[in-house]
Amino acid sequence: MDRRDFLGSLAALGVLGLSFEACGVLPPVSKKTDGHFRFDENLVCIISDLHINPGRHQEQYFAGIVDQILTLNPRPRYVLCLGDIAYLTGKPEEYAAAKRYLDKLEKAGMKLTMTMGNHDRRAEFAEVFPAHAAASLLPDRYVYLVETPRADFILLDSLQEGEDKTTWINPGVIDDRQMKWLNAQLSSRTDGKPVFVMAHHALDDLKALRKPMFNCPSCQGFIYGHKHVWNSDWIHANFRDRDVLRTLCIPSTGHWGDIGFVTLALESDRAVATNHEQEFFFPGPCREGEKKPAFWTEIERENTGAVCVFPYK
Repeated sequence: MDRRDFLGSLAALGVLGLSFEACGVLPPVSKKTDGHFRFDENLVCIISDLHINPGRHQEQYFAGIVDQILTLNPRPRYVLCLGDIAYLTGKPEEYAAAKRYLDKLEKAGMKLTMTMGNHDRRAEFAEVFPAHAAASLLPDRYVYLVETPRADFILLDSLQEGEDKTTWINPGVIDDRQMKWLNAQLSSRTDGKPVFVMAHHALDDLKALRKPMFNCPSCQGFIYGHKHVWNSDWIHANFRDRDVLRTLCIPSTGHWGDIGFVTLALESDRAVATNHEQEFFFPGPCREGEKKPAFWTEIERENTGAVCVFPYK
């Protein structure tokens, strides 16, 4: 299913969107597909910023994203989620709603790994996803190492969790225990296998990550969410060396901003990220009968199929 089919299905279903407060449209329903799917062990799907708000547009758009991921052939073996699974304050019913769709990916044979964003709550997440919580490599944080044939992925937990469960803390942080673990992980990598570091927040908040990443010759990039945009960029260690590191921001699956998901093809000498842009809107989708701003269309045109290449060092 391409972007045109996705948007056409949204329009066709518009009259059914009675619970959609911002716009009377819904993403496409699942389509049964004849034929056989195969898995690509070197293809990774990356999603972020689900912000599942049961019965509202965030859930409906995510349903469409999941359906589209399931139409990929070959299918990605791995799905990595970079947090903000819950809407705003990490309620159990939001995780339960997200699980209905994430279960489809796992039941289809994809290996799902999730970490936390600033709108998540660890205890509430663990109630709904106990196996995922238990698989963490560190206690009280959700930290993972995902190993694929050609590259590995380190997922860090940048959530700052306050005592007030009716609000959230926007900036991210990597605590000392995670930093110690990360330094050990990166410094012990002597086989040259490419590794990517991932977290919900950008390096603006997580400046401490820069040094260990630049000190690891096999670290190929930093991938994050939080900003709801497709954005490829780079950082430098200093003005004496030529060493730079690629960074990539992943779109939201349906909250606001760039809407879509990313696939990362792991090749022998590089990794190629492709943006599967579905739509752009801010701060919410168009209301029924509202004319779509031309600026939104231009952003969609620019970002649809956009590519970010990580050449291996």
